[in-house]
Formats: sequence, structure tokens, C-alpha cells
Amino acid sequence: MSEAPTPVTAADLARTLYAAKREVDAALAEYDRAIREDAEADRAARVAKASAYLAASGPVAERQAHVDQTTADLQHRARLAEGLKRSASSAVESRRQWLSALQSLASLQKAEAALARWEPSEVQTA
Repeated sequence: MSEAPTPVTAADLARTLYAAKREVDAALAEYDRAIREDAEADRAARVAKASAYLAASGPVAERQAHVDQTTADLQHRARLAEGLKRSASSAVESRRQWLSALQSLASLQKAEAALARWEPSEVQTA
């Protein structure tokens, strides 16, 4: 036989809401950092590619091969930074959804409390 769920108090729910809000704030800060890192990595890769292309000579295909060869590490870092930015964005969204679910629970608890205080009008006038 399963145990009855532990009741959640308003104070417990408030603490959980504040913790979830802090998690959203932390995820947003990480997302901001990831955006900046992605932009910097992309800029560095673009500058390196342009410099390598201008430094190369020969037909376009040979120049492009030289660019790819000399900038592979920077391009790799730029793609990783882009992936980490997308991952950070997903983390923000996940934490926002969790906070939204907690807010729904808080609203439900408020409605239940209001219902518990309700009395029919016949009882109030008696």
C-alpha cells in the first residue's frame, strides 16, 4: 500500500518558488555568458578565415582548403560555443517551465484555501 503524500505548506511552496526563481536567474546569467562566448568565438573564426583567405594564393578551391586547414581549431571552438549557447537556452526554458508549474501549484493552493473558508449564505445568517 502506498503512503499518503506529504502535505505541502504555503511556506514550503514559497521556499520552493524562490529557489526556482534563483535557478532561473542563474540559468539566465549562464545563457548571457554563453551568448557572449559564442559571439566572440564566431568573430575570431571569421577574422581568422578572412585573414587566411587573403594570405593564400592560387585558385579559389586551393584558397578555401588553406582557410579550412589553418582555421579548423577556431571554427571548431565557434561551433562548440554555439552548441553551448543553445544548451544554455534550453536550460533557461526548462527552469522557466518548472517555475510556471510551481506558480500553478501556488494558485491551486490559494484556491483550495479560499474554498476551505467558504460557508453557504444560509449558515452565515443563522
